[in-house]
Amino acid sequence: MKLSLTGPDSHRLERRPGVGVVVIGPEGGTPRPDLVVAPGDAIDWSVFDPFTVPAGYPWPRRIVYDGDDTGFFRWAGRRPIETVDWRPRAAHAVDAAAADIGTLGVILRDAPLRLTLPAGRGHLMVTGDPHLLVPDLAPGAACPGLSFAPDTRPAPDGPPLRLPDLPALAGAHSVRVTVPPLRQPFDCASLLQFPELRALTLSGGLANVDALGGLRRLTALHLHLCPDLTGLPAVDTWPDLTRLFASDVDAVVGKRLRGHGTVTRLRRPEWFAAGHGLPFAGWPSRTAKAATAAYRAAEDAIGAATTRQDVEAAVLGFVGAVNALPGIETTEREDAGEAVHRLTAATPCGDLTEAAARWFDGARDF
Repeated sequence: MKLSLTGPDSHRLERRPGVGVVVIGPEGGTPRPDLVVAPGDAIDWSVFDPFTVPAGYPWPRRIVYDGDDTGFFRWAGRRPIETVDWRPRAAHAVDAAAADIGTLGVILRDAPLRLTLPAGRGHLMVTGDPHLLVPDLAPGAACPGLSFAPDTRPAPDGPPLRLPDLPALAGAHSVRVTVPPLRQPFDCASLLQFPELRALTLSGGLANVDALGGLRRLTALHLHLCPDLTGLPAVDTWPDLTRLFASDVDAVVGKRLRGHGTVTRLRRPEWFAAGHGLPFAGWPSRTAKAATAAYRAAEDAIGAATTRQDVEAAVLGFVGAVNALPGIETTEREDAGEAVHRLTAATPCGDLTEAAARWFDGARDF
């Protein structure tokens, strides 16, 4: 069907049975857009007004949008949207208090966003750099549930990553933080800014775990893919805790959680190293799989190398494979550079990391 999205009959959309999401964004974006627009294009969001699902609820139920037209917030003031995942490319100041959006995801890697959140309780998900967000609540509005998936560096021994101070969200009752297990860890002490916190989910590498003892009002705690829980307070630290779930966590500390909740798949350090030790753990699964395969191939080639030229060829093969992947951003570039450093730190021809950095910079096109 034709849509006048950015002009008369500007786009054609194929609706597929059972698919409730539409992706709008630039050519070559990730995920692949159903409707291609440039970031600065003005969009007529009302073209979706006639569409519903068989049960009568408005369609699309989820919109993934990469661009800078903020009109969807005004549109959502009269037409509900279950989920929006939005990546702005420019700086914005948006009052979305009147928008009826159940879950609002913002992907912040390019510019700051000052946002008055939708007044319904809903959920806010922040991916990328949370320091780019300046949130606010409309007077009398309830704080939404919060999820953070911050970008991290391939530096598990470096300074931990802290959430910025978010005073407007201090009343949050539910928070989820997700980071990869073996990259820069998340600083649990930055959660103390949420004194009303009841439900907490943590996934990945953690630091200052003992600070969780300051969240005295917890009723639910879920831990997942945590390789080191050293310092985790005793369960009776949280007098109101009624739900405890732990899966794929530090075996040493995890043992003492048994009997207090659901505890499954206790893991030792070597398990995490085997499955999550490469720099691609934070990448989308498809590109992570391809990058890992290219890394293993380069690793094998370097292990069999007899000359410096053999090592260079293996590195260039790896970089070429990464060049071919879609959606490579600054953080992925840093990860790929870290992978090249690892590949060349101890080769049959010695430490070639300095030369490899030049090969990497000369061959990458991302």
